[in-house]
Amino acid sequence: MSKTMILQLLRTATSRQLLRCSQVQTTTTFWRIQTQQFASEGKRGRRKFVEAAVVKSTKSTKQTVDVWKQMNPSELAAALSVDLSEITEFLESLDRRNVDAIISDSPLDDVSILQTTAAFSFKPRFVNGPPKKTEKEDADLHPQLEASPKDLERRPPIVTIMGHVDHGKTTLLDAMRNSQIAAGEFGGITQHIGAFSVELTKGRRVTFLDTPGHAAFASMRARGAKGADIVVLVVAADDGVKEQTAQSIKFAKDANVQLVVAVNKIDKPNADPMRAMRSLLEHDVVVEQLGGDVQCVEVSALQSRNLPSLQDALLLQADVMDLKATKKGKVEAVIIESSVVHGIGKVCTLVVSRGTLKKGCVLVAGSSWCRVKTMHDENGKIVQVATPSQPVRVSGWKDDLPTPGDLVLEAETVDRAQKAVNLRIDNMMREKADRDWEDTKDQRDKARETYLSNRQQLLDRGQRFGSTLRNIVHKKQRIEKDVADGSPKFRLIIRTDVEGTLEAILEILSTYKSEQCKLQLVDFEVGPPTEKDIELAKETDATIYTFNVETSAKLKQRADAAGIQIDSFNVIYRMIESLKGELSARIPKLTELHLVGEGHVLKEFVISDRGRKRQPIAGTLVNWGNFDRHCIYKFTRGNQVVYEGEVETMKAGMEVVTNAKTNTEVGLALSDKNIRFKEDDQVEAYEKRTITQEVDWYPPGF
Repeated sequence: MSKTMILQLLRTATSRQLLRCSQVQTTTTFWRIQTQQFASEGKRGRRKFVEAAVVKSTKSTKQTVDVWKQMNPSELAAALSVDLSEITEFLESLDRRNVDAIISDSPLDDVSILQTTAAFSFKPRFVNGPPKKTEKEDADLHPQLEASPKDLERRPPIVTIMGHVDHGKTTLLDAMRNSQIAAGEFGGITQHIGAFSVELTKGRRVTFLDTPGHAAFASMRARGAKGADIVVLVVAADDGVKEQTAQSIKFAKDANVQLVVAVNKIDKPNADPMRAMRSLLEHDVVVEQLGGDVQCVEVSALQSRNLPSLQDALLLQADVMDLKATKKGKVEAVIIESSVVHGIGKVCTLVVSRGTLKKGCVLVAGSSWCRVKTMHDENGKIVQVATPSQPVRVSGWKDDLPTPGDLVLEAETVDRAQKAVNLRIDNMMREKADRDWEDTKDQRDKARETYLSNRQQLLDRGQRFGSTLRNIVHKKQRIEKDVADGSPKFRLIIRTDVEGTLEAILEILSTYKSEQCKLQLVDFEVGPPTEKDIELAKETDATIYTFNVETSAKLKQRADAAGIQIDSFNVIYRMIESLKGELSARIPKLTELHLVGEGHVLKEFVISDRGRKRQPIAGTLVNWGNFDRHCIYKFTRGNQVVYEGEVETMKAGMEVVTNAKTNTEVGLALSDKNIRFKEDDQVEAYEKRTITQEVDWYPPGF
């Protein structure tokens, strides 16, 4: 082999070795880079490429069942509605130690209870304990069956006076019973239902329920119609059918009671009874004078004209209806009104519908009961016995006041009455718990949807872990917390004399929807205010409104010392007016500019004051009106506003003035020395006026 060939072989071997070394070095460098890259990504706690993830919410279709701690196998089987043998078989397969609990029917552990519930496709819900064993439904009181015809006796009709406000309902009733009811009502307005027994012609009696005609008392009128046999619809001859008249007709029809129309105020010069009768046709009330079957009598309550005709119409209608009831058996009645009377306690006005009410009877109404302590008639006289259709005021009620319209039933003993009340309260609590559970379930579902939405936002960022509360919710709330709620508010505490009045006031307040000022009802109750109300008002910065109740002098002094405002009212008009005033006073006032003068620039003067910067002065002629020092001035040149704002000084010649009138020349100096004036610049003077806003709340009937 020649020397040249040997050199070529050596070169080839060397180049291959170098190539192999470079490849090894390149591979080593690549893996070193990859290792560093993954290591650096590991420090950040996330991968460079994140697979898309979606949070899905699958609603459970399992039925929810209540379970509790220390539950035994038989209770578990009953709760799941499964045969005990199936529960026993599963518990035994779950854990051999459950055999002893199965044999002795002793309590199971929580894990076994939950696993067994899930195995039978139920969704467990832990409660405090087994459901309480309530009394049977038979423990409640129920109305009696219809009395035997031989025990029935004629009873006086129950009549309700209805109609629009100021159509003369109370005056008519006053004339029929020859007393002064209207004089005892504040402002001549009936504030709550009154029940009176009146002896009419032929020695027969009629029980009247006088209901308010104002729009605020719509619910009270509905109760009055429900407890009556006949409705006397009062329509003013000079006014015709109005809003509350139409409502009264609807209530009477819904309660299926008979109508007798009394066209009142026929003594007025502009009275037109026939027009008032025709106005009833729009509401499907056809009187006899127009060929219908509804009795109609033209009366004048003020002059007591045609009242015997109205009495005859009522008695005739009662005879046609053949109203009868029995005085035997247990007492049944209807609550007309309930209130708290100082020195007596909780009292209720009721009308007996059957039976004979005596002192000592045990009564149940709603969730309240009483042993009759005293009975008084509408004149305050003590009554020993009350028969059907007779109204009486009964004292001795325990716990809460009955609600007007509640049915009153007699119980044999106090124990029987308490059992019935407890059963009713339990039923009410159970119904409330069911409603609360549904509301809570909806809230949980909404909270779950919010959580899943926030979790999806984190996943969209490529973040699989982390708190949604901290990373999403708190970041949003951090911005919201900086914004203070500066909207005006008015907090109110209400205390009234009777339940019916309180109900009517709350019905009015329910119509408040204004966003200008928030109305917050802190508390409301029947009875005079107490020291606790003063403390509550001080804590919540609330105002106390009392209606037809007395506030003691000591309590007023304490309220004044605490800076609490207590406003007392006897007429509901005044109360609503005051409330609207308080709400309006809290709405920020508006500032408007009113044009009070015009002028034009005659010439610009430039002056210097003791070496200060030269200042332009607008020599102005007042064309009309009055230029005042505190007005807002607008200088315009063509269509361009040169300046708008206050002036620094006003001078007439060398004298400083505060105003200038028509055809007066005045020099106006501005605080901005860079503003220059030209001849014929227009000058307008505006006066600032503060406008008080009124709340946009117009309750019906006010």
